[in-house]
Amino acid sequence: MKKWSMIVLLFVFVAIWQAVSVYRAAMAPKETLIAKAEQRAMEEANLSHIQAANTYYGEKAYVVVEGTDKKGTKKIVWVPANGGHIVVKRAKSGITKQEAIEKLKADRQPKEIISAKLGMEKGVPLWELTYIEQDNRYSFYYLSFADGAFLKRYSFQQS
Repeated sequence: MKKWSMIVLLFVFVAIWQAVSVYRAAMAPKETLIAKAEQRAMEEANLSHIQAANTYYGEKAYVVVEGTDKKGTKKIVWVPANGGHIVVKRAKSGITKQEAIEKLKADRQPKEIISAKLGMEKGVPLWELTYIEQDNRYSFYYLSFADGAFLKRYSFQQS
């Protein structure tokens, strides 16, 4: 009996070790992409401190870096994943995450809000809000970062 329990324990250990290895290998490219984008934002947008960096996958992939410059001005930097021109905006020049969520609530009355993140489509900085509608459809709602204007939405039925 002890022999079987040792074999099972060894199998579980190896399975966990392999799962962690696969996960780390899968996440390495994303971590590298974010690190390069943060470095580029620090250099080209003169950021001195980074608060957050998130990836956005739309027509093109972007890393959106939020940080402050040496004067303490909050900035948002959209860095294209495959190189190209970065876009830098002062955080005050657009609507906040909370304002975007409030616009979604007023227009769509979501059952559950899953996420709200910055992105870019066709050169337009935007907020992408992901939510569950009252009829359980998984939905996306896009608002302009600059003024909160509605851009588009789409949804699909969950199975």
